[in-house]
Amino acid sequence: MKIGIFGGSFNPLHYGHLRAAEEVEQKFMLDKIIFIPANAVSNKNEILLAPEKRLEMINIAIKNNKKFESSDIEIKRGGFSYSYDTAIQLQKIYPGGELYFIVGTDAFCDIKNWKKGDEIFDIINFIVVSRNDARAGADIKNLIKFAGFLPDKFKEAIGMDYSQNKIITLKNKFIYFLKITRLDISSTSLRNNFKNNISNLFLLPNEVINYIINNKLYK
Repeated sequence: MKIGIFGGSFNPLHYGHLRAAEEVEQKFMLDKIIFIPANAVSNKNEILLAPEKRLEMINIAIKNNKKFESSDIEIKRGGFSYSYDTAIQLQKIYPGGELYFIVGTDAFCDIKNWKKGDEIFDIINFIVVSRNDARAGADIKNLIKFAGFLPDKFKEAIGMDYSQNKIITLKNKFIYFLKITRLDISSTSLRNNFKNNISNLFLLPNEVINYIINNKLYK
């Protein structure tokens, strides 16, 4: 079974997240994608909405997609949410499953600062999605520049497959780079819109908008 793992604060989830997941699922023919809201994050200044409410918004948004589901494993684990801990836990939940961790280029470029960032590529595949993010500093096809963001121990022990835009690690795990449709939507701008009574129509699902308004979130 090929499983995509999509973690994040999802504060709130929007069409940028959903479209990215859709394109990844189709490109890599995944059996399912699991959305995992972080319980708490150590590298952001934003104040997160209660994780249970963020999870509920995910469930509302994905309820009609048979290949999308959610998980509360990071919420149940408590404390800060680290991708390495989640990867280890999911390996136990899906023994024999082929796991693909979905991240944006900004997160990938900061991988050296992740908890056990020098080990996570040994245990799980990565799909790095790009919406022409200038902060990546390179086109997604330029694997050599992207490899420069990897922890030092990997730099001399990787292979390059230019035909499929991927890096192959010594443990035979893959780091794919995928260019996706650019939807210039940010959770920060959505929260500000709700706070200032500005319409968010067509930026996230209507039922999620109604949930936020009815529960007086982001005020």
